[in-house]
Amino acid sequence: MFDAVVYIGHGSRREEGNTQFKRFIASVMEEVDVPTQEIAFLELTNPTIAETLEKLIAKGAKRFLIVPVLLFSALHHKLDIPEEVAAVQKKYPFISFKMTNPFGTHPYMVDLAVKRIQAKNHEPGTAILLVGRGSSHIEPIQGLQQIGRKIEQRLDIPVYTAFLKLGKPSMEEALAFLPYRYKKVYVMPYLLFTGLLLEKIKQMVFTSKNTFAICQNLEFDPLMKKTLIKRMEEARDGEAVSGNGKPGTKKGSDRRRWGNSSA
Repeated sequence: MFDAVVYIGHGSRREEGNTQFKRFIASVMEEVDVPTQEIAFLELTNPTIAETLEKLIAKGAKRFLIVPVLLFSALHHKLDIPEEVAAVQKKYPFISFKMTNPFGTHPYMVDLAVKRIQAKNHEPGTAILLVGRGSSHIEPIQGLQQIGRKIEQRLDIPVYTAFLKLGKPSMEEALAFLPYRYKKVYVMPYLLFTGLLLEKIKQMVFTSKNTFAICQNLEFDPLMKKTLIKRMEEARDGEAVSGNGKPGTKKGSDRRRWGNSSA
């Protein structure tokens, strides 16, 4: 169905964040049996979406799987990426695209958040604060809240959510009222990679009362790889994109080229 995959990252002003993204996608590419796979960025760094697509079109690619590496569906997923892809398609009307869903509330993402939280030792009277970027769209707000409820059920520890930009409560508000309720609060940045937002969270925790301690952010864990591959399989109507010891495993001539099937 697809002869090329394009993984789209947000892009960061910090090269460390871009390097983390590239390293993560390289590990995903090893599991996905499509001969042509490339990356692109929404902003702040290159290559752009148009640059990557046009490069692949020049090499003969016609059927694209677009993989936004985003936590939730909001402006970038609903508008920015489709508009950029549509602009390229208008220029090259013979090409086709299909786009995957973001990570969302997939169970593997809940597993990852639990993993990060459990890396800290918990005592009685503790709570968890999940901190997301926030959005003017409702889906990211509700998505993080849903993940928080699932973590609370799994760990039997009170879990709160807060947001850095758009969304209520703000992180500042959460840092103000939680010390009156708990002896210790573990702050888990629900962010993909190193960047300015993560640094802001760390600074706020550092300058707040001793009540707070910080957990590691998501940071492109193998569980995220599994989630991304699942999202790609959903776009492929359930057909596996990697082997993992099942039919289609990548071993010599038995390697299944799932992207080369007919459209």
